[in-house]
Amino acid sequence: MNRRRVGRAVAATAAVAAFAWAGWAAHDNAMPEFRIYDGYRMMLGATLAVIAVAPFIWRWRRDRSLVVIALAAAVGSVIPLVISAVRHHMPILARLRGAWVLAGADLVGPAVVVGFVCLWLAVRAWTPN
Repeated sequence: MNRRRVGRAVAATAAVAAFAWAGWAAHDNAMPEFRIYDGYRMMLGATLAVIAVAPFIWRWRRDRSLVVIALAAAVGSVIPLVISAVRHHMPILARLRGAWVLAGADLVGPAVVVGFVCLWLAVRAWTPN
């Protein structure tokens, strides 16, 4: 095994660990009695955003596409909370702050972004230009 394969295997393992952390945090901080599942919605939003962006940036250099993947995961994880705030006629910052404090967004958000960055590093091979 060469160094690149080892690095990609480590990145894949880190991605699995980050997604497991995000899933655990989403499950632990869900409030079914109030129908609040912010962590799961954040994970779904980030997944959909990365899936929507990935085909367009697949042929880009890995370092440039990595930035776009990180931004897509971060924005995608916030969009469900913004939609929820608009739907319930709440101030957006209050909704984001509430999710951060009560619903585990402080654990899920960074874990999802790190998970997608590590997954992108594991999937995309480095090629010199």
